[in-house]
Amino acid sequence: MADLLRFLRRQPPPTPDEDNELHIYRSQGRKRIVMVTLFTVPREGHDEIVAKVGATFARVDRIVYVTDIPEFLHFRAAGAAFEYFPSLERQAAHVNALDWPGYLRIRWDLLLAKWQPEHVLAYGLNIDRFLTAAPAREGEAASWR
Repeated sequence: MADLLRFLRRQPPPTPDEDNELHIYRSQGRKRIVMVTLFTVPREGHDEIVAKVGATFARVDRIVYVTDIPEFLHFRAAGAAFEYFPSLERQAAHVNALDWPGYLRIRWDLLLAKWQPEHVLAYGLNIDRFLTAAPAREGEAASWR
């Protein structure tokens, strides 16, 4: 497998005395990322927001949209990344399936760690209100509040 990777990278194989040396192939600086939440924003409003955010932040490396609508083609067409959270309605339909507030808080924290956005913009509900609105299991208090 290592031989295949060297071939694909088009690098000569290391000499035996180099096997234990550190090799840094490429370092990149921190990418500039803007994350945009669209919780409870109807699909009809997405195109205007995508155009406005794209124009305002044209010089960033990546725009990441976080949505509760399972339709993503318009984000891909704009060259943006996207993440999906189940809508409040979907959560309510499966209220006892899991601890929604706890799950969504952990998922949000993971997205922040993954993307490390420079800015977070909110259209519709912001993340705190979205998490507060998430239904708790019957008879349980939300774990993250």
